[in-house]
Amino acid sequence: MLQIKEIRKEYKTGGRVQVALNDVSLALRDNEFVAILGPSGSGKTTLLNIIGGLDRYNSGDLIIKGMENMMQSAMVVLGNRIKTGMESAMSVP
Repeated sequence: MLQIKEIRKEYKTGGRVQVALNDVSLALRDNEFVAILGPSGSGKTTLLNIIGGLDRYNSGDLIIKGMENMMQSAMVVLGNRIKTGMESAMSVP
């Protein structure tokens, strides 16, 4: 089961803020097929990237099989591991 609760994603460029997802909520059952439709720039790819763990969201909850914020937490852990690995590699003479 996949639940998205009030997910918000903003992109900040300089002093400009572009809202890609504004409190989007969605609930999908196991083995359910869906299509995400909308005009260009409506946030379809952003939503899929968040679900797939390729992008972070600013607020809300992503629940996969009852595990809240799993993707957000995994991305933070992965980011920290990459950062630590790079720091270690840079300190080797």
